[in-house]
Amino acid sequence: MLSSSTLHYPQITFKGDEKLLWNPVSKKAFKNLPEERVRLSFVDYLIEEANFSKNRIAFETAIELPKDKSKSRTDLICYNKDFKPLLLVECKAPEVRLDAKVALQIARYNQEVSAPLLLVTNGVVDYWFADNDGVLKFIDEIPSPFYSSTNTERTFDYWSNRGFAGKKSRPEILPWIIESCAELYTSNESEIRFFDFVGASPELGLANYYRIFPIEENTKLALSLTSTPFGASKLNAVLNHHGENVALLSVSLDLISTEEDKNTILQTSDGIDHFDLKNKIGFNLNQPLNFYTRAFSDLML
Repeated sequence: MLSSSTLHYPQITFKGDEKLLWNPVSKKAFKNLPEERVRLSFVDYLIEEANFSKNRIAFETAIELPKDKSKSRTDLICYNKDFKPLLLVECKAPEVRLDAKVALQIARYNQEVSAPLLLVTNGVVDYWFADNDGVLKFIDEIPSPFYSSTNTERTFDYWSNRGFAGKKSRPEILPWIIESCAELYTSNESEIRFFDFVGASPELGLANYYRIFPIEENTKLALSLTSTPFGASKLNAVLNHHGENVALLSVSLDLISTEEDKNTILQTSDGIDHFDLKNKIGFNLNQPLNFYTRAFSDLML
């Protein structure tokens, strides 16, 4: 089934210029790695939507498996109210296929954990199982203790804590940011992917989740709202043409709101250009973000 965590996102924190993932259960920061994003996105679903107590979630529990020379560690264990194992979770990166090998791995782990429910997830699809004396039975719906039971309240603080808006953003841009984050990140109408830009300037905040909009048959536009290490908010766009990323647009929303020139950077094979996005396409914060997708792509191509 489609993963319950597809529209949930991990919390982040900054250490200098480095964006790290923040674990709200252990109160620790971790490297921003694919598998860790999947794990913390599922934790976000558990806490924010399933109303599961974070006090009954355990990370990295050491277990000893037969014939293994070193200790293994579980990704997640959720406990019932009597603090007995209820759910064992194995998380994989989104590109990892969930097959019989993964099911065998979690079954072996459960020989030591003895949880009645098992889950393997890559953040794209979930496979739930019931463990009946070592025999796994596939479950085609989310078990009742982990049902979605509430609508997540996605305030500005929610988006800011997950790296989609800078904590020092100017007050006048907050409503547009909340509306645009909801537009980009709360529906499955088109694909959402995490893009990692190794070596890019931290000031642009490029590494983040992007929603991909088909523009034409061979043209796609990826849009992201993101925070910077300095607490500002950026709108970033990547244009893909015939399978190749050909342009990057980065807009300072804070500079837009203060009427400053050169609030936007456009990088193409021809070089780097700085300009006022208002003068180029009439951009303003009174229109929804999707109003500008065609204008962005025309400007970048």
